[in-house]
Amino acid sequence: MSLSELRAGLISGRWTSVDLVEAYLAKINQLKHYNAMIFVKDRELLLSEAAALDKERATLLSFQADNKASVKLIGKLHGIPIIVKDNICTFGMPTTAGALALKDAESDFDAEIVCKLKNAGAIILGKSNLTEMANFIDTHHTWGWSYMGGQTINGISGSAHASGSSSGSACAVALGICPCSIGTETHGSIICPSMQQGIVGIKPSRGLCSNIGIIPISTTFDTAGPMGRTVEDVAVVLETLSNSDEKFSDLNAYSIKGTRAGVALKCISEIGDNDSAYVVYHFMKLVGELHTLGCTPIHEVVENKVLSELACVDHKSISALEEALNEDYYYLNKCEFKDGLADILAKFHSVPSNVRDLASLIAFNKEHPDALNPLTKNQAILIESNNTNGTADTKYKPSLERVEFFSKTVIDYIFNDDLDFLLTTFIGADDPAIYGLAVMSGSPIITIPLGRFPDVPSYRTFHGFTNCPGVGYGLILIGKHGDDHKLLCYAKQIENMLHRC
Repeated sequence: MSLSELRAGLISGRWTSVDLVEAYLAKINQLKHYNAMIFVKDRELLLSEAAALDKERATLLSFQADNKASVKLIGKLHGIPIIVKDNICTFGMPTTAGALALKDAESDFDAEIVCKLKNAGAIILGKSNLTEMANFIDTHHTWGWSYMGGQTINGISGSAHASGSSSGSACAVALGICPCSIGTETHGSIICPSMQQGIVGIKPSRGLCSNIGIIPISTTFDTAGPMGRTVEDVAVVLETLSNSDEKFSDLNAYSIKGTRAGVALKCISEIGDNDSAYVVYHFMKLVGELHTLGCTPIHEVVENKVLSELACVDHKSISALEEALNEDYYYLNKCEFKDGLADILAKFHSVPSNVRDLASLIAFNKEHPDALNPLTKNQAILIESNNTNGTADTKYKPSLERVEFFSKTVIDYIFNDDLDFLLTTFIGADDPAIYGLAVMSGSPIITIPLGRFPDVPSYRTFHGFTNCPGVGYGLILIGKHGDDHKLLCYAKQIENMLHRC
């Protein structure tokens, strides 16, 4: 059920927030084997909170003299249950990032985005599972697995291919154990699990939502974002989370008619296997239908685009540039992770393990080998991060400057080709280079479901992981920095077109 339907039911009195909490708790218990959740708040506390919100809503609705005005006073999330990822600090709940070392760790404060949710009247049901430490432990760490939550199961395929790192947040929405959830992304951690579990997810423009109170990987590149069943749902939640006054929930504000969409795929010559061809066929079929919305697709303008016009870029293609920047990107993430983890844990009220920084986390994991992923038993990324000097490292500032300058320069260059937004998709296990540059530049990115992989033998073995039968794939829209509202409007109109097909 969509947020608008839930809200309409609350306003009309067809149900109460108490009813919703009871229903979602029952479903969480029924589907707990999917490992979507790490922590669920105490039932009696949730019911008490819901009852108080029901009473508050009834009081507002009782002002019959100006009933329309009183309804407007009730926020779009008032009395609506929401789930947040377990690297987001939430008062009265542990925040573990899935790690044994942070079991029962409590911040005793809310992240700024949680404050916004609560101020809007949302009910925080609990904390979702994730790839432990947001997938920044080891290069071979399993997506969707954490010590505290186990292996998240894909909410639409029933397989272990839930992607990450916001695996549980996506699963919770896909299963219907909450209408919307909050994930976080550094590089793909909202978009990937949303795609593979058949839901809508948005990574907002960098800086649109506060990172304060979130266990970080990168204080520069991390962002929180909503995940839901529809574009309208994520737009409503983003309106609450954001530091902007924009009415993102007004999805008629911008028309896709008259826009130009850059189609960004790998070279067609690189797409030779049946699995990739299946996705590309569906993707290109949708692109061909854009004319019905008055949108003009511009083909092969990105991944093969020669950058010879940019004297400052010493690379022939987008792919070559993204590959060259990746080394800097991941190195500066390691530097920021070292400092950021120590900074956030220093603010925690209680950490029973006494882990307060990266060095003590590594030592704890060595002393408790069962804490590490059983398939790897390694923590190479943690060790490499700890071996830096953090943001004081001599390589840090030059790496950050290169990544920010070149990614922004190229993204701006692409959009200066009179494009309004970009369209792409993930092919197999590989993301298109334009996605990486968009992440580095801080562009907004949204995914909407396109379909699910069929039960065909070749799909079971492709890359040994990604294209499992029933796993979802999606359409990705990338916008200019700050164009979140436009991107949501375009996505809504494409979503409507898909539903009509």
